[in-house]
Formats: sequence, C-alpha cells, structure tokens
Amino acid sequence: MESKRKPGAKDPSTITSEYIAEKRRERELKKQQKRDELVKQGIDPDAKPVPEHLQFIKRPMLDIPGQKASGDGLIIKVLTYNILAQALIRRKLFPTSGSALKWANRSQRLGSEIEHYDADIVCLQELDFDQYNSHWKKEFERMGYSSRYHRSGVKRHGVAILYKHSMFHFEHHYFIDYDGTETPGVPASTKTQNIGLLVYLKLNEDVKKKNPGITKDGIIIGTTHLFWHPFGTFERTRQTYLVLHHVKEFSKMMHLLYPNDRFYRFFAGDFNAQPYDSPYLSITSKPITYTERPKVVLGKAASHKWNDSDAAEDEDDDEDDDEEDTPEPSSFNFTPAILEKIQHMESLHNNIDMRFISLYSVAYRQVHPENTIPSDRYEPSFSNWAHTWRGLLDYIFVATDWNGDNANGEVDSVQQKWAQNHSANLETVSTRSTTFASWRN
Repeated sequence: MESKRKPGAKDPSTITSEYIAEKRRERELKKQQKRDELVKQGIDPDAKPVPEHLQFIKRPMLDIPGQKASGDGLIIKVLTYNILAQALIRRKLFPTSGSALKWANRSQRLGSEIEHYDADIVCLQELDFDQYNSHWKKEFERMGYSSRYHRSGVKRHGVAILYKHSMFHFEHHYFIDYDGTETPGVPASTKTQNIGLLVYLKLNEDVKKKNPGITKDGIIIGTTHLFWHPFGTFERTRQTYLVLHHVKEFSKMMHLLYPNDRFYRFFAGDFNAQPYDSPYLSITSKPITYTERPKVVLGKAASHKWNDSDAAEDEDDDEDDDEEDTPEPSSFNFTPAILEKIQHMESLHNNIDMRFISLYSVAYRQVHPENTIPSDRYEPSFSNWAHTWRGLLDYIFVATDWNGDNANGEVDSVQQKWAQNHSANLETVSTRSTTFASWRN
C-alpha cells in the first residue's frame, strides 16, 4: 500500500544527496541574510536577549555629506560622557527612573554603552573615585582601555581619560586646578573644587606603519567638569579662560620635550554652559564683547554674594536660591564696579592667542539639521535631558591658535578651513551626556 504524500511534496525516490546539499545551502543562505539584516540595524545576531532595564538606545555614526575622508589615514573616535556619579543620584531629580538608578543596573548599562560605541578615546566626568578603583578600572582594562584619573582633594568624584592601548601609549599628564590658578585682574569668585585633566597620547609605531598616511605623532586631549552653580556664570567664564591657558601651557611643554612631534589638540567635557552663554562664547567667538543677554547674566553672576555652603554642594543637590529670584534676569542695573569686572574678563579672554572650535557647530547641521539651532552657532539643542531641565552642556572642541582676527561671526569659513585640514566625520548627539565624534588623521 502506497503512503499518501501531501500535494506538491517531493517523491522520496527522487531525493538525492545533491538535492539535500542544495536545500541545506539555501537554508544557510537565508540564515545569513537574516544575520546581515540584523547587523545593518546595529543588532548583534549572537547576543543574548538583554533585560529591558539594561537596554539603551544605540545611536548611529553619521558621515558628513561631501566630507568623506580619503587616503590611507586613520579614523579615530572620541567620546565624552558625564556618567552622573552614583554618589550624586537623587530620586527627586529622576522620579520616573525606578530601578535603573540602582548601581547594579546602572553600572552594567553604562559599561555596555561605552563598550558598544568602542571609541578610541573616552573622556568621562563625574566618575566616582571609589568605584573607579574597585570596579571601573578593571572593566576599562577588559574593554582594551588604559586610563588616567584626577579629582580635587578628597572629592567623591572626578574626571578620567581612557585610551585604547592598542592604538596609543601614554606620555604625559597635566592637572588643571581652577581654584589654585590666578587670573590677572579677575580673581576667583569662590572655591569650586573643579578640576581638569590633560594627557599627551602618542600613536603606537605599529599603528603608524599600518597607516602610512598619518600626518601627526599623537594627540593632546583634555577633559573637565566646570562649576555647576546657577549663579556661577562669571566663575565658569573665568574657568574657560584657564582651560585655554592650560592647553597652551601643556602644548608648550610637549613641544619642548618632543620638538619633532606634531599633534592634534582636543578638549571635551561638561562645561555647564549653553552656546549663548559667556563661557562658551568667550572661547569660540573671539574677540569677545559681552552684550545683551550674556552681559546681563554675567553681571548678575558677578554681583552674587558667595558663602562657603554655596559652592560646597554638588550640582545634583541644587536647591532653590532664597536670596535671588533668577540667575538669568531680563535686565540688570550695572554698577561701575561690575562693569569693570566684565571689562577685565573680556581683556582676559582677548589677550590669549587661542580659541576653540566646537565639532558640532562645524558639522552637526549637515547630518541632523532639525535638531540644530542657527542662533546658537548651529549646535544641537540638547545633550542633557532630565526631569527638571534640558539643554546643551557637553562639547568636543578642537583647539587652535588665534591670530586676533574676527572669529565671532558665522562658522562657515571656520568649517571649511577645519574640514580641509582635519577631514572630520561627526556623529549625532545623545542624551546626558554622550557626545561623540570621529575624524580621519
């Protein structure tokens, strides 16, 4: 009795070894196509399912149209991230975050983010000192990073710079102490315990041999976390001058120690200032003249009466100020003394022959124009998105010499010059506070 076959089924007597092999090949091809599609979407096809509380948004790298680098140079990626120190977490500031705020969950998610973006250099702010030594340092090493850390005194958190030891080797570091550095004519407003860190990283010889188009020997890169206080704009503006000053001094030192070396200079971090604020404008838009809103806010900050408890609190402990209604008034009555302080600040910034160029102002509008603000030098609208406040505080800058020419207008001419010299490829901004860039050396 013959067995019944389903309509269209293959006659078993005609199934050969060649037929079976072909069917297996077709199945494997379909599997590979599915894997390739997942990879295109940024999904690891071999990854185990990730619990919802450990998932994060994976943001793509976007090339600048018309600026695709060519030649045999080396693409280098830089990431800056204020990871919010665990010691500073307050649930009232993140009322909807639930268990995501717990260290057991946050540490895994943060580590996964840093590992996913796989940057060659990572600048971190608000990195807990205890957890850096007990957890992060070993995790960074597992990811292929060496690291340098700096904090102010016994402060609970500080800043760090990570670098792929397969690409770079460490040469020198340099600490920035804002409280301990005098600024001519502009004394510090208060003790802030803010610091910065600069390092000189030289490219490994094997990297240079594999990429003969490399034109530089290494990178000077720095990071910082500037003063947090709402009434701290005047002090933050002083601190941005000191950033320029210390980048210049460290560069001089490296030129003396390595007279034949050539290097890029970058600075990244949390500046606690938006593009329309005087700390940002003073380093990017020179010669600086404070007018209108920046001048009003600067005057208000310059008149603030500080006490020890003001600056002692961390930014995430910010409470309402009982003495003054707002750090950003619509108008301000300038006294001669306040006007003199503002003029001294202008002179301080205009007398240093350096400036910064924000990589996002250079090119972000070309990849995500709907999220840029023309009046703010085409910067993205935010890098911080929290329950109580959102805006742009985090930047990656390229440091360049300034010859005194007017650089406070449109960024177009600067963009052309910088793109021609650096062949930059920039990526999208994400929330608090992952800022990413890559460029071809």
